[in-house]
Amino acid sequence: MALWGNNDNVGSAGTVILDYSTGVVTGAGTSFGIAGGCSEGDIIRFGSRGSGGTYFGDAVIVSIASSESLTIGSTAGLSGAAISAANFFVSQLPKSSVLNTTFDRARRSAPSQVTLTTTADATGVAGIGSDIIPVAASDIVNALGNDALVNDSNSIKIASVTATQISLASTISAGISTGDTLTFKRTQGGYDSLNYAIGGGESDKQSGTSFESGVGWVGVTTYIDNSGTVRVKKEILVAMSGISTGTHEGGILYPTNE
Repeated sequence: MALWGNNDNVGSAGTVILDYSTGVVTGAGTSFGIAGGCSEGDIIRFGSRGSGGTYFGDAVIVSIASSESLTIGSTAGLSGAAISAANFFVSQLPKSSVLNTTFDRARRSAPSQVTLTTTADATGVAGIGSDIIPVAASDIVNALGNDALVNDSNSIKIASVTATQISLASTISAGISTGDTLTFKRTQGGYDSLNYAIGGGESDKQSGTSFESGVGWVGVTTYIDNSGTVRVKKEILVAMSGISTGTHEGGILYPTNE
């Protein structure tokens, strides 16, 4: 049984139920062990990357009884949440990654917004529906990236800052007068770590960005630091070319937007 393969796009049709006590996975509409489907030694990744989907974690397939029944070796790489009628996808990523808590998606946390200790005064009027706020840039401390203007109890993301104004990603619902004190919030914290299949296409698309990486099986950690900057750390677990990346429904593409 190989320690890894080069396919992150194994057939993964149907849904599954997991019995945590026995490790038995029962499928509906699945093709376990059939040509194009999963094999013993593959990794089954429970859940979905889709909007609002839940990702439960990974496990190694140790035996296949039928096209709708298989057994996993351990539940240690799973979140512990009930898995019933769940989507799944299958990968040939390194088996050691299942128990490597460095890249455990179950430990992810969402970023939060905190109020900046500095404020700024408007130098002109901005009416309801405006997305331009006149302000002296010298009053603004790094009001870019994940920062947002607080307006009418809403947090409106800052698009850009010039010497005389702030441009917003959307319009304000409460008017601003000259001399009004403006308050900003900054997104920070959060943590996401997962193993990815990164092929030449994914690597080329991210060239020159913080997500740039070599090809192969790669552990990636992302978080937002206290200045609001997205940080990306990568560890190549297996460097290899010719890797087939996930394109099926539910597969985790790099970089994910989830």
